Amino acid sequence: MWRRQILWFEVGSGRITRCDPGVEPLSIGVITMSKYWAPFKKNSAWRRISVGMWDAPDDPTIYGYETLDAHRLVPYLEELSRVSGVKVTPAAVFVKIAATVFEEHPDLNVIMVNKTVQKRNSIDIFCQVSIPNESTGQADLSGVKLKRVNEMNLVEIASRLSRRAKKVRDGQDEEMEQTKATINVVPTWLMRPMLKAVDFLTYNVPFDLGSIGVRDDPFGSAMVSSVAAFDIKLGFAPLVPMSRVPMVFLPGVMHKAVLVNEDGEPEVRDVLQASCTFDHRCFDGYQIGFMVRAVREMIKNPRDYFVDPQEWAAAQNPGRTPEAQAAPKPAAVKPKAGGAPRPEDHASKAAMGE
Repeated sequence: MWRRQILWFEVGSGRITRCDPGVEPLSIGVITMSKYWAPFKKNSAWRRISVGMWDAPDDPTIYGYETLDAHRLVPYLEELSRVSGVKVTPAAVFVKIAATVFEEHPDLNVIMVNKTVQKRNSIDIFCQVSIPNESTGQADLSGVKLKRVNEMNLVEIASRLSRRAKKVRDGQDEEMEQTKATINVVPTWLMRPMLKAVDFLTYNVPFDLGSIGVRDDPFGSAMVSSVAAFDIKLGFAPLVPMSRVPMVFLPGVMHKAVLVNEDGEPEVRDVLQASCTFDHRCFDGYQIGFMVRAVREMIKNPRDYFVDPQEWAAAQNPGRTPEAQAAPKPAAVKPKAGGAPRPEDHASKAAMGE
């Protein structure tokens, strides 16, 4: 004979109770997993609000930063800038460090496509550029991609970055102007679906959308975005979802801080704080360790890893000796007493971190 039965499941405790009509409820079991947790009798108002506001975490972002010993980097950059006539900045240094690590560890030079991590065929680094916008009174954030940057030395990186950044700021970069013209005609409500469609067509299919101002793989292997020009010592940047870039460097402005020297004594030195954002889908601690150790070592001992200023000068001027090339011109006017720069002042220039 058919008889109706009611099973009651108690959320939280996992207890199952049988409730037959006209019969005392009978506990018939407990779901095994409930032994690992139990509900609070009462939650705070904020806890109830927070549960209602947020979903379960699904962000793969890893943030990290280091305070780097730069007491050898600053005089090195000053000398290299002097003999080359090109302003070599920490941003260029981070571009070269990333390129060097990618070249030595090709499995780090990756991109996420169709939910799989794939190796890139070239080492390209994207550098962000802030552009004043007089019409809006705000600053636009743009940038330039340096292709095959592993084939360049530090002077070449700084020179190309400076030239490209100037063209972007002056509105003379054809690729960037074509992209901006396309963006400016898209209404706000259509921007998000358009970006998603372009992202899918560019990477997952992929289609060549150059005819409508969409550059092929415009961002490359990693991003470098210096905040030194804004006098920021340390900042953090998000991953840009539609860039497919799994690594973002953010070097800050040079400044003084107390470090422990090689003799174990406290000493005021030039330091550079830099953060990096990683995509955990592409990297874990093992891979990130390669990058962190490279940054730490190359910033501390730049002459061991980057082009030597005297050798660079000799290569550009074969008829002159490195000493003659680097020799400073005599001053036309004798400096006033007390006006000469002190050795400890050379790193306080914010411009060196731009």
